[in-house]
Amino acid sequence: MPLTFTPSRGQILICDFDTARIPPEMRKVRRVVVVSNRSRNNAGRLIVVPFSATEPTILLPSHVFFPAGSYQSFGIPAWAICDCVAHVSFKRLDRVLSKGRHIVEMLTSEDMQRIEAGLSQALGMRR
Repeated sequence: MPLTFTPSRGQILICDFDTARIPPEMRKVRRVVVVSNRSRNNAGRLIVVPFSATEPTILLPSHVFFPAGSYQSFGIPAWAICDCVAHVSFKRLDRVLSKGRHIVEMLTSEDMQRIEAGLSQALGMRR
């Protein structure tokens, strides 16, 4: 960390949420997906949606499920927690490691549409 390139919308990264965290904010180092457009990501910060490997206690339309193996970086089931969308510095971000190598992995357009629907629900902008 930190990133030395400008990530694209839909890219899966690792984010360190532990630095200067205030409860009940998201915590731990976890996977995130970039939801802001690349043209907006050039000021050293961007908008992300975090993933959790723990199934939410109460499943909401803002929680988007991804089965294990749906992406190389998801060895176990994961949920995009769209109601925890965050604006983060590049200093918190790094590329995903898989089998000891950094990988570049992008969500499909269909999965980005599911994330967008979850964000719409979380932000009260019903689709």
